[in-house]
Amino acid sequence: MPLYRVSAPAGSLTVEQKRQLSLAFTDIHCECTSGTPRKFVHVIFEDVPDGNAWTGGEPSTVTKVVGLIRSGRTRETRQQLVIRFTELMHRTTGLAPADIVVTLQEVRAEDSMEWGEFLPEDGHESSWVAQHDLGRLGVHATE
Repeated sequence: MPLYRVSAPAGSLTVEQKRQLSLAFTDIHCECTSGTPRKFVHVIFEDVPDGNAWTGGEPSTVTKVVGLIRSGRTRETRQQLVIRFTELMHRTTGLAPADIVVTLQEVRAEDSMEWGEFLPEDGHESSWVAQHDLGRLGVHATE
């Protein structure tokens, strides 16, 4: 279910950087949340043409990451995600932290469906994967 949308100025990220970022976003999310199946982590890159992003009424070159995550995560977990994603974007793009915005929004598990099933509450991923026999589809809870 986690869905991370990365909006960056058009042409500022190469396909290879996007590949590396998508893998790192997945690693970070699974490490911080213990249990989220890797196949649940979605990353979408949006190239923003000149003139289509504004901050304070001025043209903006800020790169933005907006993440939709399941509710129920602790404040510490949410802040670790934000910190680690900001550091990742800085390392990968060379952008200053002031030019990176990372924000999370929470979605209730009962309002999200993945692999044809409503999602489990935080902490119940392993039993949920087993209950729905998702291993046959290559879905495995992380530890």
